[in-house]
Amino acid sequence: MVGAALVGIPGCGDNGKPSPDAGNGIDPVGTYGYPQGVASGDPQATSVVLWTRVMRTSDATADVTVSVQVSADPGFTTMLVDQTVTATTASDHTVRVLVTGLGAATDYYYRFLAGQDMKIGQTRTAPTSDADVQVNLVWVSCQDYGAGTYGAYRQMLVDDLQRADADKIHAVVHVGDMIYETRADGFQGAIDDNFSPVNLTNSDGSMRQVPAFPSGGGMRAGVTFAKTIDDYRHLYKTFFSDPDIQAARARWPFIATWDDHEFTDDCWQSQANYTDAMSLDEGDQSRKVAANQAWFEYVPAQLTGAGGVTGVPSQAKDFAAPSPAVVDAMFPTTVTADNFVDEPNNVAAVGSIAIYRSLRFGQHVELVMTDQRSYRSDHAIPEDLVAALGANPATAGLFFAPRNAVPQLLVDQMDAGATANGGMPDMTIKGIPNPRFASPAGTMLGKDQKAWWKATMKGSDATWKLWGNEVILMRLGIPALDQPGKPDFSPRVVSADAWDGYSTERKELMGYLKTEQIKNVVVLSGDIHASFAGVVMDDFDTSTPTPVACELVAAGISSNSLFSFFESATRQVPAALRGLITVDASATGGIKFVENFNLLLRSGLNAAGTFAQATATNVPFAQALGAAEQAAVPINTHVKYFDSNAQGYGYVKVTKDQVAAQIITINRPIMAPSDAGPGIKRTASFTIPVDNPAGMSAVMFGDGDVKPFPLT
Repeated sequence: MVGAALVGIPGCGDNGKPSPDAGNGIDPVGTYGYPQGVASGDPQATSVVLWTRVMRTSDATADVTVSVQVSADPGFTTMLVDQTVTATTASDHTVRVLVTGLGAATDYYYRFLAGQDMKIGQTRTAPTSDADVQVNLVWVSCQDYGAGTYGAYRQMLVDDLQRADADKIHAVVHVGDMIYETRADGFQGAIDDNFSPVNLTNSDGSMRQVPAFPSGGGMRAGVTFAKTIDDYRHLYKTFFSDPDIQAARARWPFIATWDDHEFTDDCWQSQANYTDAMSLDEGDQSRKVAANQAWFEYVPAQLTGAGGVTGVPSQAKDFAAPSPAVVDAMFPTTVTADNFVDEPNNVAAVGSIAIYRSLRFGQHVELVMTDQRSYRSDHAIPEDLVAALGANPATAGLFFAPRNAVPQLLVDQMDAGATANGGMPDMTIKGIPNPRFASPAGTMLGKDQKAWWKATMKGSDATWKLWGNEVILMRLGIPALDQPGKPDFSPRVVSADAWDGYSTERKELMGYLKTEQIKNVVVLSGDIHASFAGVVMDDFDTSTPTPVACELVAAGISSNSLFSFFESATRQVPAALRGLITVDASATGGIKFVENFNLLLRSGLNAAGTFAQATATNVPFAQALGAAEQAAVPINTHVKYFDSNAQGYGYVKVTKDQVAAQIITINRPIMAPSDAGPGIKRTASFTIPVDNPAGMSAVMFGDGDVKPFPLT
């Protein structure tokens, strides 16, 4: 393409020099290596970002001059770009460059050459905004390195070979948890189908585990975590050493945002949440800066100059180290009116980068990528309050964890803060002190990003607005599980770290879609390590809610499932309570770990309890299921698909008339990587007609046809 050029991105490589034909250089094969492969990101109609990490094998500290070449043909017979850049220790030898002047909706091939060592990748630009074309995307999340292999990416490659040309994947949307900040404790550990620990191996037979952190890491509450820039770089280097993710990153451009584990579990702003002590004592501003820098170095994205919807200025910006350097500081007990902590080190750490942005794919797709960690407020129920409730005999046993299976009443009223009850918040809720009675209402997006989101959704003229959303948006409730004599907090929400913990702002955003008549919003979500699909309402608390969007939630690439968390959490509870999560039906036609949790979420307490009781008395599986269905009192009626025990990926193809989607569940990814992939366990298919979110349909194929789990 005449006019194609390389544009530097500050902080990652020095570029602009014509290539001296580095492929025929004097350095022999093996002098240089590309241990994390190559990648591309953020495709636009005329540009794409290219990335690699290149090392001199005999001297890991040496700068490396590498050629970047781009061609429209795989043989590189015609060079559109042929320039050199320098991989330096300052950027951990990563290189990221923006190639401009390309043609729209075009496949390109690129390679990096140092001496005679070469690495090749393929990418594709986006169609122009006026092109009436089908757009095919996949979305993924949650790839805990120690919990499973990355076979979902290999399956993605295998599946795409079978698709017609018109349906082949154009780009991969990653909605977060690309790395996990811990190693071998707290959040990791692979399990098999019997939920027993297993040792993972890589394709070369080596143990699959994250090596020790260069700094030794930090430790709180028994969890070892990344602490320094070298620690976070260490994680990306380890995770991206996997051959399956390398193959996927070399095949398609990725469009990424982050969730919590790119920094720290369940984080908000620069605050960690490892302990259940006073919730303001884990200010980790230096870790936030290190995490931001490592993400910028290893994830190809166009931030500064990202563009976006006409008339809505992009606020994305490249990483820049704060000066002076931040220090870890205690958060103040007060926040601003928009719920941002204005402690100077927090301001500087969060402000070191901005990643929320939108990308356009033809007439029909505006892809809106948000950041739901850097600007969010604290969780509605403080960790120290949860700990106190657990220690109080009157309330003990009501909580599984600080942010899971928590009472909806407490969450909603504390999230609303001073705005609860029409501006008259209760000082106590069911006898529990309300520490949020004078606080601003909670926020997931923060003031500026929320204004940008609204303007982008309203300003885009694309047929469909796809929202790359990190945490599940829909209400996902659990019926009352409270014990006799305990306070009545029914019902509960599965996760208060998701939008159910920030329902005030969810109601505001969904109400905005309704009021402004913004149609055809489809939310692509991850985080929860499970697959769900359904309709998003303007207000889940009203008796006559209005459908305003649809949501598709794909399970993690490798992370242990939501069901496995609840299964583990209920191993020591009474059998009647555990039976609501899982039952052993192996003697009556089912499996050993039946996911009764799905039935609880879909059909309520009576149905799940009836099924558990029936299987416990050896009633045949099908008969037990029939009895459960007769006892059903549906909850979460807006959800059309329930699968709490899955790994895999999601696929959407978008036209002017509909979004056709698949949620693909793979066999548990605990085998060593192979070219064949892990194989598909089940596929759920969905169709969303234009201008009609309530018309969403669902069909399931595979072992899910043997009900009850998963469920449509």
